[in-house]
Amino acid sequence: MFFCLPISHLSFMSHYKPTIALLLLLIFFTGSTVNATDDPADRRTAGITGYIKDSRTGETLLGATVYVSQTRSGTATNSYGFYSLRLDPGYYSITYSYIGYNSQQIAFDLRRDTTLNISLVPEEAELREVVVAGERFNEQISKAQMGVNKLDIKSIRQIPAFMGEVDVLKAIQLLPGVQATSEGGSGFSVRGGSPDQNLILLDEAVVYNPSHLLGFFSVFNNDAVKGLELYKGDIPAMYGGRLSSVVDVRMNDGNASSMHGQGGIGTISSRLMLEGPIQKDKSSFMIAGRRTYADLFLALSKDEQI
Repeated sequence: MFFCLPISHLSFMSHYKPTIALLLLLIFFTGSTVNATDDPADRRTAGITGYIKDSRTGETLLGATVYVSQTRSGTATNSYGFYSLRLDPGYYSITYSYIGYNSQQIAFDLRRDTTLNISLVPEEAELREVVVAGERFNEQISKAQMGVNKLDIKSIRQIPAFMGEVDVLKAIQLLPGVQATSEGGSGFSVRGGSPDQNLILLDEAVVYNPSHLLGFFSVFNNDAVKGLELYKGDIPAMYGGRLSSVVDVRMNDGNASSMHGQGGIGTISSRLMLEGPIQKDKSSFMIAGRRTYADLFLALSKDEQI
């Protein structure tokens, strides 16, 4: 800031030189301070700052989100768990969230710069028992059994069933190298062999007649079956006696911890299965049964030979 004075006033300034110099310095610094701080944008906004921490351990949370619903904007905490926002004065609802923690929503009237530290509570979810089973990646390579198919009951139930009746042997008919011997029947042949060349086992016991109802359904109740293995080639020596294949069906062991039951009503048959502990966590039982409606329909026929 500059002042221009006439020469006639120089004598006046010589008497008050110290006072005028002090006044000029005061005006200069006052003007500089006003220009540096008098920002209209700063007068219109207010800041929100703080830290977001774990309520139990007190550890700061990196990457926690801060969302303002009114402005549809927000921010995230830095590596120190610190966040900062600038908003116009007003009423706001702010949501603090972090993965694995319960979200926290705070509503307040913002009028000035505010420090708001947040503690989030870890989210606890009670899960059911999870059983993880697996085998080594190269286990199949080390075994020279290329013609083996394994099916569990979950996979069998996902296969489309004849008239809605899930059948273990009909699920086998959809595997490579297996062909049904008749339309809708449970009989099958493997790689050109005949049905009597298949060895069918139920928990290592030989099943000589695996079909019911003129061959339309197998004797296996799917509610009682755990899974099966089909050997189409390179049959182990312990399964000797048949040429084409071996079907090894395994049944459920039964629930040793609590009572459980399931069943179903179908278009051709109904089934029921009950299982539970005999001695808790030590022994169990399982009872399964199935009944067809064939005799009820055949009784309506006038032909006495049926």
